[in-house]
Amino acid sequence: MKYPARFLTGLCVISVSLAASAAPKEMTADVVHWWTSGSEAKSISVIAKAFEARGGGWKDSAVVGGSAARASAVNRIMGGDAPAAIQWNLGVDLLNLADQGMLASMDTVARDGKWSAVLPKLITDKLSSEGHIIAAPITVHADNWMFYNTKVFQQLGLTPPKTWEGFLADAPKIKAAGITPIALGGQPWQERVFFNSVLVGVAGKDAYRKLFVEKNAEYAKSEPVVKALKTFKDLKAFVDEGSPGRNWNDATNMVITGKAAVQFMGDWAKGEFVAAGMTAGKEYGCAMAPGNQDAYILVVDTFAFPKNGGDKPTKAQVELANTIMDPQVQLALAKVKGSIPARTDVDLSSMDQCAQLGRTVLSKPENQLPNFAMALSGDMMGAVHDALTKFWNDKSIDATAASNLIANAIRQSR
Repeated sequence: MKYPARFLTGLCVISVSLAASAAPKEMTADVVHWWTSGSEAKSISVIAKAFEARGGGWKDSAVVGGSAARASAVNRIMGGDAPAAIQWNLGVDLLNLADQGMLASMDTVARDGKWSAVLPKLITDKLSSEGHIIAAPITVHADNWMFYNTKVFQQLGLTPPKTWEGFLADAPKIKAAGITPIALGGQPWQERVFFNSVLVGVAGKDAYRKLFVEKNAEYAKSEPVVKALKTFKDLKAFVDEGSPGRNWNDATNMVITGKAAVQFMGDWAKGEFVAAGMTAGKEYGCAMAPGNQDAYILVVDTFAFPKNGGDKPTKAQVELANTIMDPQVQLALAKVKGSIPARTDVDLSSMDQCAQLGRTVLSKPENQLPNFAMALSGDMMGAVHDALTKFWNDKSIDATAASNLIANAIRQSR
């Protein structure tokens, strides 16, 4: 019997809560996270079960939505009820928590586990605050993937696009067949993920770096960026009217069921195809987004460890960090999450072609780009989101005007 994802999530929470009650108090970890979709619930269960096997007790504190989960974690820390671990994307906001003295140092665990020898340099550079390791990374995703329904493309005699120009040429044929060309959830972060793929594909990796790493406000008004914005707006004609407010996994389901041809999304979407019993290269296909074949916009999932009575991590936190950094745990989780392991020494030969492609692209340092969480503060991220969303939803704003909105967002948030 196939149960709804929310029911499976409930079972996961029940099982790990019972395990927590049987474990010694010093080995019980209360974990705040936002992995609640079908594939995400399976992913968190991988960690919980592995932690239990090491003698730990997992207390699940799932919160729907990343923003809500992060807010819940901070409120608990500030209120004197800090959880043992909090899920967080590696980046500026996580470093801010460390700078405010909220997180325990994981230096000893990292040194004993030789983390620096098995993690990509871009990750190790971002894991340190004032010389101290602040979190344990478990997955590496990329923002800029393309997932597509192979049956739709075969029936229409089309090949997956290599360029945005190619996609714009084929999209009318897909739409004429009664299929939505692009499955998109109309939420600011999803629109940003989509735009970043367009920006890299049209203007190139250097344009992304100048805009969001160097934070060059004037460059936002340059011809390459304006061209990317125009392409972005042209693509809206191929998104359905039900897009506003749609969750990312609901957009993925449109591709799974053949209601839509393509989704441009991070590779966490792959976990939904896997959960639906689909195989990469058969029922669905995966590739880097058009023009993104040599770019990997990193999204890194980590678990950080709030101070629980002192600067040093507790026994449960140490064991949970070791669990998260276990190569076999990272491999098992990646297979259901859609990611690749954060560790570079994990053998991926048992993983699908999407994971193999991701590791190949990621292996070249020049291909690695930091995602928004790594590159921007929360304020700047929100300002850029607002600019892109306003442009996407307001027909009266052209690409030139939008470039000014982005320039102002960068300038005012620095």
